[in-house]
Amino acid sequence: MDHSSNAHDAAAASGGKCPVDHSAPAGQTVVPSTALPVVEMSRLRQVLGIWARPEPFLKSCRAKYGSRFRVTIIPGIRIHVISAPDDVKQMFLAPRDVLHTGSSNGPIEKWTGQNGLAWLDEDAHTARRRSVMPSFRGDALKRVEQAVVQLAKETVAAWPRNQAVSVHPHAHHYTTKVIMEVLFGDHRPSCEDAMFGEVMKMLEFNSRPATMKMFHRMPDWRVKLLRLNPFNGVNDFLTRRDRVHAMVDAAIEERVRSGAPGDDLLGVMLAITNADGSTPSRVEMRDEIMTQFLAGTETTAAAICWALEFLTRHPDVMRRLRAEIEEGTSDAYLTAVVHEVLRLGPPIQQIVPREVVKPVEIGGVRYQPGDRLWASAYLLNRDEHNYPQPDEFRPERFLGAKPASHTWIPFGGGHTRCLGDRIAFVELKATLTEILTTLDVERADAEPEQARSRTVVNIPRNGARMVFRPRKVKAELAG
Repeated sequence: MDHSSNAHDAAAASGGKCPVDHSAPAGQTVVPSTALPVVEMSRLRQVLGIWARPEPFLKSCRAKYGSRFRVTIIPGIRIHVISAPDDVKQMFLAPRDVLHTGSSNGPIEKWTGQNGLAWLDEDAHTARRRSVMPSFRGDALKRVEQAVVQLAKETVAAWPRNQAVSVHPHAHHYTTKVIMEVLFGDHRPSCEDAMFGEVMKMLEFNSRPATMKMFHRMPDWRVKLLRLNPFNGVNDFLTRRDRVHAMVDAAIEERVRSGAPGDDLLGVMLAITNADGSTPSRVEMRDEIMTQFLAGTETTAAAICWALEFLTRHPDVMRRLRAEIEEGTSDAYLTAVVHEVLRLGPPIQQIVPREVVKPVEIGGVRYQPGDRLWASAYLLNRDEHNYPQPDEFRPERFLGAKPASHTWIPFGGGHTRCLGDRIAFVELKATLTEILTTLDVERADAEPEQARSRTVVNIPRNGARMVFRPRKVKAELAG
């Protein structure tokens, strides 16, 4: 059953109408994807809506068109936003040779190249994912967890006190330190500090509108023109990317010469032997590392910011969470808080689109090759049929209940679900625990911060402005 019937009724009343009859028995009505409503505004307004005001844009489209509608943000590509739970479930369960994700990563290609896991589909994706999985699970996960806790202590201790600060740069610094542990483990490259600095500066480009331009697919002459503009940040980004590439290449060669094994990502990739006897190329290794510098840091940094944004707007939740942390016998409420943060503020509000490569029927709609299915985590996670009072921050909704894989998708889903989901969860728990144990947190601004785009993620518009003060209770105990 499609639980979006109310939304569809509203869409019909407001002029937009989904052609699928959701009151009919399943299987009786099948319509072509071309019959789905198309957002009636210019391409520029749609792009600006998704970039600058994603939440009101998505809400208004859902109210007018229902749970399925097509956006025209990329010329010649039919992108269908879906947000009904059953549609998302069917999309996740579709065979690997029916829906592909690799072809939908164009906007981040400038960061990742085209040789990493994010670009692979079908058997190639399965093999690579299986090969690199050990760097995110088992003993590797235990090692990273220990590092995460220590890094949280060191990082939070260094945050400014008694002044309004944007949390995002500090959170991003922390998550990048964590990803260095994932990538290199106990075998850090000699250029680690320089690499870290260049990566952090390179990633600043994500806050610029030019980051959405796919200049990596443009002719050289157009790229040269873009680089001449000192205000768009393109030249600085490309210059720093070249430096990071050179450092990563040097780190790979250094590790090869050392012969040191390990369960970190680089160590695991160096130990891979493919079915045909080949080994991953240096470019493949570099692209996997560059992917982690982007996807493994931006998402969790955004989640930390949203956690503080929501907690400071709900002091009762913060008090209850702090009490649980101080008691130290359970982390059930902390787990529920993290689930609720990721439901209400998924860092990636629109997960990676799936390109249809073979005709497929989903929710009474027949999608054809070339169509793209763009599942909206933001709309799905706020479906009132799954979450009563969906816009309210209520962690207790997850006490004693795990979120379903097709109604809570901050990490995506199906066979392309984020490999680093467990690490991200540990990072969020460790950071919140350290903050609430050592600091009192106040909002710098009374008004809630709305979302804005930062390439692949959405963060609070001002980066979650907070004031951190030494914990009063600790000061009293010390006295």
